[in-house]
Amino acid sequence: MPATGDTSKYSFNPCFSFKEGPANQECMQSSDIAVCQIQDDKYYDVGTQTSALFQNVGQGTEQKIVYKSSSSTKQSFVHLVCDPNISGGALAVIGETSSGSETYNFVLTSKYACLVTKSSGLSTGSILDIIFFVMLGTYFIAGVLYLRYKSGARGAESIPNYEFWMNLPSLTRDGCLFVAKGCKTEESYQRI
Repeated sequence: MPATGDTSKYSFNPCFSFKEGPANQECMQSSDIAVCQIQDDKYYDVGTQTSALFQNVGQGTEQKIVYKSSSSTKQSFVHLVCDPNISGGALAVIGETSSGSETYNFVLTSKYACLVTKSSGLSTGSILDIIFFVMLGTYFIAGVLYLRYKSGARGAESIPNYEFWMNLPSLTRDGCLFVAKGCKTEESYQRI
């Protein structure tokens, strides 16, 4: 894309590294290019993917990505602008701030540049946990009350399904051992 203000062209990929130009040029020698400047048939590295650093701008409502060159002091600033109506993205090239500054500015407008806010509600897992523990508590309280007042049970007898709850730890251990052995059972009978 041609720059407004300088005669260079630029290639940019915010997601993946790329190579561009003849084999002896900077943008082909590195496999980590994010921003490439094309000037007078020469390809210059002006930012790598591994150097990408997100920074807040202003009150934290906008973001910019800072890319640094691996072969020089050049760096690129990509300002992210949120526009929910632009799906792919539009890149406006501002170019080099001043001649010889080795600082390049771009504006990327896309719906993917919009900040995502976290919901403050409960997650599905949290809701299911709450339902499970409320139901478990209701089961025990209702069971104890029923067994105590209808059946006259006292002490440990008033726990609903007492034998099941006492056997649960050993049943859990047996299940874990069964899975650990590859779901194979032990033969307890001798062959005839």
